[in-house]
Amino acid sequence: MEATVAHSPGPRGTGLDTDRMSSRLGAAAAVTGMLAWVIGVALIPPDAKLEKGSQQLARVLKAHASQLYAAALLAVLGAVLLAGFFAVLSSLARPEQPGWVWLRVSLAGCVMTQTLVAVGAGFALAAVHAAAGNAPGGLVALAWRGLWLAFLTSALPTIVFTATGVIGLGQAGLSAPWVSALGWLSAAAHLLAILTLAQDGAFAPDGIIATLTPLTTVLWILALAATLPRSRLSRRTDQRTPGRHPRQ
Repeated sequence: MEATVAHSPGPRGTGLDTDRMSSRLGAAAAVTGMLAWVIGVALIPPDAKLEKGSQQLARVLKAHASQLYAAALLAVLGAVLLAGFFAVLSSLARPEQPGWVWLRVSLAGCVMTQTLVAVGAGFALAAVHAAAGNAPGGLVALAWRGLWLAFLTSALPTIVFTATGVIGLGQAGLSAPWVSALGWLSAAAHLLAILTLAQDGAFAPDGIIATLTPLTTVLWILALAATLPRSRLSRRTDQRTPGRHPRQ
């Protein structure tokens, strides 16, 4: 009987395998989502600027309608996958463990942010569809402005889910210090972005600064996804080894 017990797989091994699989699936979703988002942004023509005038904007959107449809759909895909990644993160900490509350708040902020991204993509689709149908330039520009204002509005919940995520992941022992530093950098970059009220130029909602700001979040998410499986395994090992304490 002793030999049978010694070789029987226990619930601990099953739980560890489940957590490891969840971490890997979450990391895969994060990488895929961030890749979809980057490709989607790259598909936006550089000349699709509000400062070019409504008629010129309508012509650019009509000429690139197919790739802009793809860009909007990729942005929505990225939003869904990123929300899924944070759902996985929130599930890796138990209610009695440090960081659980922070990660729940982070998940709520992430869902809010990605909802605004999806709304922005909807405005983009409306603008492209209007341009393809030869609608007035003013209507096209209004919808296109809605796209960038939705992205700008998403900066606030982005700061919330990033800051609370960094705190929660740190307390749960799921984030290396250098990964947490990238998270704080992303939060600071988005804070600066929402303080800019320029109508045109680099600091406009569709300017180069606002476009590149989300890349700080991309870097943080990719770093987190790359280190999460190892961090989770280390965390579980710390919890189950007598005399060892989870990393804070």
